[in-house]
Amino acid sequence: MSALRFRVVTVGGQRRGIKLEAIFWSVLSDLAAVRRVKLADIVAECEQTLDEGGNLTARLRYVAARYLREQLADARERSSLSVVTGQVHACPSPAFALAANRRIVAYNPAFLTFVQSRFLGFQASPPAQGLRLAFDVQFAELVGRLKASPGEPQSAGFTIGINEHVARGRLNAALASLLGQDVILGFILA
Repeated sequence: MSALRFRVVTVGGQRRGIKLEAIFWSVLSDLAAVRRVKLADIVAECEQTLDEGGNLTARLRYVAARYLREQLADARERSSLSVVTGQVHACPSPAFALAANRRIVAYNPAFLTFVQSRFLGFQASPPAQGLRLAFDVQFAELVGRLKASPGEPQSAGFTIGINEHVARGRLNAALASLLGQDVILGFILA
């Protein structure tokens, strides 16, 4: 993707020969597809915004980098803890979000009720403190299964433990992203 590629683009009836790294051509093509315009339209827009003696290839690189930066900001916003928490809270049944470090990062009121019903007298605050949760498969294996079948929940067994007390059950797992790390959303079935 770092190799220079020469392309001829027709802008306003004139052919322009432009040499850019392949990655920039790829990003500019993606941008054109998102905007539903031709690549030549992106090039024409860049030409129009150039100052006297400006460098077209530099401007094209800038436009591509700015587009990628906007995409990254949008992805970060969609993978924030508040979004993951919202997904968990939207579920009427017991649900939680478990990070790769085995820490519960979000849970809903139904999950708290589920835990309290299994462990009478459990009133920890926050509820996840002192609570151990494990799946019947390795975290990485479950993430791998979820990535292999995007959009398809995976069934798994789980164990919750508080001190010497243990409860088991089944859940449907889904994959969420929390700022670049994999998070498993667990929706308890029984």
